[in-house]
Amino acid sequence: MPQSHPYQSYQVTEVQTADQRQLIIMLYDGAIRFLKKAVIKIETQDYEGAHNYLVRSRDVVSELLSTLKPEKAGDVGENLKRIYVYLFNRLVEANLMKDPKIIAEVVRILSTLREAWASVKPAQQSEEQTINQKVNMRL
Repeated sequence: MPQSHPYQSYQVTEVQTADQRQLIIMLYDGAIRFLKKAVIKIETQDYEGAHNYLVRSRDVVSELLSTLKPEKAGDVGENLKRIYVYLFNRLVEANLMKDPKIIAEVVRILSTLREAWASVKPAQQSEEQTINQKVNMRL
């Protein structure tokens, strides 16, 4: 039977076969994409559309926060937890004020985190210090 949505099937397969590092990168990519769309909606005064994209990006940050295990990741986990809480709060503020400057700040931080995760080779995943050094150097 032919698939009615082959791209959607591809996306599901991609998520199901991704390792933890790839999933985190996908979450960052999604949040950044939603934030860029929110800015476009604000510029066109489509505040409902902006709200929807800001909520979706906030949900991604919430997912990153809820899946984080700071007790296992040590200082890196605690630092990421603080960053995610900060980003979550900034997204709430951006949504209330519909402020593209706040959104740009969040995009910058998420992009830095994404770059750090992308630069870590899969075999280095357990070496949290590598990530921590890259995150701290860029923030």
